[in-house]
Amino acid sequence: MMRLGGMARGAAIGLAWAVSGGAGVSAEELRDAVQDAYLYNPSIDASRSALRAQGENVAIANSGRLPRVSITSSYGVNRRWTPEPIPDVTTAPFTLGLDGSIPIYDGGRAANNVSQARASVDAAYSQLVSQEQSTILNAVGAYFDVLRDKEVRDLTVESLKLLLEELEASEARFEVGEVTITDVAQTKARVAAANANVIQADGNLRSSAEGFRAIVGRLPGELDAPEFLPELPASAKAAEDVGLAQHPAIRAARSAERAAVYNIRVINADKLPTVSLTSRLDGQLNDTTTGLRSRLNNQLSAGLNLTLNAPVYQGGQVDSRIRQAQHIASQRRSEYHAAVREVQRSVNIAWQAFVTARGAIEAGKEQVKASKLAFDGIREELLVGSRATIDLLDAEQTLLNSRISLINSVRQLNVAAYSLISAMGLLGPDFFAITPVEGTEGGISKVEPLSQYGVVNTPEAAWRLPWRP
Repeated sequence: MMRLGGMARGAAIGLAWAVSGGAGVSAEELRDAVQDAYLYNPSIDASRSALRAQGENVAIANSGRLPRVSITSSYGVNRRWTPEPIPDVTTAPFTLGLDGSIPIYDGGRAANNVSQARASVDAAYSQLVSQEQSTILNAVGAYFDVLRDKEVRDLTVESLKLLLEELEASEARFEVGEVTITDVAQTKARVAAANANVIQADGNLRSSAEGFRAIVGRLPGELDAPEFLPELPASAKAAEDVGLAQHPAIRAARSAERAAVYNIRVINADKLPTVSLTSRLDGQLNDTTTGLRSRLNNQLSAGLNLTLNAPVYQGGQVDSRIRQAQHIASQRRSEYHAAVREVQRSVNIAWQAFVTARGAIEAGKEQVKASKLAFDGIREELLVGSRATIDLLDAEQTLLNSRISLINSVRQLNVAAYSLISAMGLLGPDFFAITPVEGTEGGISKVEPLSQYGVVNTPEAAWRLPWRP
């Protein structure tokens, strides 16, 4: 895994934020938001609980090959009244029974149930990892959305202040006859548009803050723009290779396929004989009172049985269930290949988005630089009367648009970089040096950081004995 400490410096990032006026001291970093989302997001917490519930299926399946013991007991009092001279009879029977059974051969049902449960646990764990990475990526996107909208709001406020100053200057020049009422009206129109832009930008910022709260669980504080980009592979092919080897969605699909294969064998066990050893120990204590006479009738019996149960004809039901399970296994196999293709697609799309945003930033920096020079030049020319007011207003709007475009490109570059890491399956908590959840600190759930059940490379390894299916 790659950590933030090993990130390569992205010079374009810091420069772009500086150009847009994003410098400043902040108390909250990207890692803080990611950590809160990882620990307390309810979607991750639900996946943790689902994994814990799935893990219980292993113990449930394993119980099928363990002995079973049960105790039965009863006690009662019976009174029989009879006419004279036969005396009345009272009985007080007490019975105690101990039953036990040991499965000797079940056609491999229990063993395959355990293997199926373990494969399902591994699939659930991979789904948890996928949910964690998806939530972390959403938190990253929400973080950069807030940063972007704050910068845009600040730029629109700055633009409004500049236009208000220009309106005062236009009115002053109109008083002395240097400009016409048209110039003043044009400036007022731009001021009104700037007011609307500020309101819109403020609304966008509030919406982004609510999106941040939905993922992280709280409203954002003062956010700090990262100065580094995460370290990325040198090519799209290298990133794709990592994704195919690491992405949890592929592992989850593969584990689901193996669980489906084991389910075929579980059903096939219904066609095979079963052998079990059963035992029973019965004791009876019966106190019988007849008139004034009392006697005890105690009995003790024990039995040991070896039972063979072999199916002969089942009406084709088991064969139909096996064919159904085979179709489901084929479906899971196709879903595995679909997961592989989806990872390939996501990696290449994220890579292209990153390359496009990086090129847009280089072009955007040049655009901001040229627009700033043009604006400063037109403002000087306006003072000497060689430029009209509308020229200055257009230059100011062009400069504002170029700065906003650069801010959007910076946001796209950052999100594309982390999207690429997520597409490779590496955007987990350890990427941000966050300790994985092992106890109840992650909401209400408790889950081990790693699945204790790995998927074996060859499912057939579970069947080494020739008399097993």
